Amino acid sequence: MDQNRVDHVRVYISTEKEIIKDKNLIFNDVKKNINKLNKGLIVHTTIRNEIRESFNKHKQVVQDVKVVLIDLNLPRNEFPIDELECEGKIYPFLKTRLTVNKDHSDYAYIAYIFDGGKENFDLEPLFEEYIEILKKDEEFAAIKKTKWPEGFTNKCDKKIFEE
Repeated sequence: MDQNRVDHVRVYISTEKEIIKDKNLIFNDVKKNINKLNKGLIVHTTIRNEIRESFNKHKQVVQDVKVVLIDLNLPRNEFPIDELECEGKIYPFLKTRLTVNKDHSDYAYIAYIFDGGKENFDLEPLFEEYIEILKKDEEFAAIKKTKWPEGFTNKCDKKIFEE
């Protein structure tokens, strides 16, 4: 089999990540809606939903790219790379990019880009942090006394807020 040696091939693993730059934007949104709680709602579920809704409004999706520079031996006139195995994971082929250096047009390199998938933001730490904030919040304590004078009726709400 005829082989083509290709030096300095850049292999990229491109991953989309959800991030939030300022969690206080979410906390402020939720705080505004806390006043709308009514006696019939399950408080912790409502807060979790408000956090998710606010996160979806304020989140940013960024590309995280991991670059590996390697030399390849490829079969002549074929580019049979369908997937990449790296660090115990398999990434499907996404696209090939030819990049030409703007200062030296005689220098170009081929980049193979593989799909690293999408990493979703874990909202659970935000929820837990906000619950701790609410436990110390005087405004929430006043709302709780007004709307639930005998205490919460939901077992989970009792466990989270009254223990």
